[in-house]
Amino acid sequence: YNCGSIAGRWFDLATFDDERDFFAACRSLHQDEADPELMFQDYEGFPGNMASECHINWAYVEGFRQARDEGCEEAYRLWVDDTGETDFDTFRDAWWGEADSEEAFAVEFASDTG
Repeated sequence: YNCGSIAGRWFDLATFDDERDFFAACRSLHQDEADPELMFQDYEGFPGNMASECHINWAYVEGFRQARDEGCEEAYRLWVDDTGETDFDTFRDAWWGEADSEEAFAVEFASDTG
C-alpha cells in the first residue's frame, strides 16, 4: 500500500480449514510481491474485537463454522459480541434456543426446569 495500491479480494473465512490455509491464500494472492504486508482493510460479520486491520481471531471463525453447521450463527455472533467468549461448546451450554416471544420462552423454560 506504500505505492498507493490496496489490492485484494473478499474471502469467506469459514471456507478455510484453518489460519494456515487462509494465509497461504493471502500469500498466493500477493505472489508477485517479494514481502507482502498483509492487512485486512475491510471485514463484515465479526463482533467487537474479533477482527481488525492486522488480526483475525480464528477461535471465533472455528466457533462460527460450528454455529453455521447447527443453524445458530446469528445467536453465536451475538453471544460472542456480548461475552467476548469464542468457545462454541460454552455457547451451546449457555444457549436455550430461539422462541417466538418472551412469553413462549418463559413457558418453555419453566417447563424444562420445573
